[in-house]
Amino acid sequence: MHAFVDESIRRRYLLCAVTVRPKDLIDSRRELRMMLLPGQRRLHFSQEATPRRKALLSRMSRMNVQAAIYECTGGEASARRAGMWLVQDLVAIGARRLVVGSREGRDRMDRRMIRAALLDAGAIDALDYEHMGPSEEPLLWVADAVAGPSGPAKHGVDTSAGSSKSRGESICETRQSRPFSVRR
Repeated sequence: MHAFVDESIRRRYLLCAVTVRPKDLIDSRRELRMMLLPGQRRLHFSQEATPRRKALLSRMSRMNVQAAIYECTGGEASARRAGMWLVQDLVAIGARRLVVGSREGRDRMDRRMIRAALLDAGAIDALDYEHMGPSEEPLLWVADAVAGPSGPAKHGVDTSAGSSKSRGESICETRQSRPFSVRR
């Protein structure tokens, strides 16, 4: 399993991890690249027109991906905690690779948090991880679409099809989602 992570900060901090089986990586990337308009190097969901967002979500919903959303309030400490839970969950499902959307000035903190989570789980070698920009890795576009303020809920896409559980204190909730689908 490979995971692709993006974040969104609104009233709450959202961390979205999209997981894809290795056998589906090539087809998923190809499908995403076919969604680009002439001259585009990447999809950035908040910059797309509303009708196009809905069309993109519809196409993404047919891809063989899953999304998990970690929502937090409480600032930087709870955001780090959500990241640690994400890494622990990825180790638990046997994920082998984690790609995090690169953010200027934050990549070093991410690497420290990921390493700490892996050490805490006793799985320091279980997960390879790296930062990439969205123009380098199309699967980050799906995480951006799901986590963004113009994402699925605004366009009739249900990302809460899975179970809902609270992690630790009430600051952070995790919603594990099956492949999201467009409501008709």
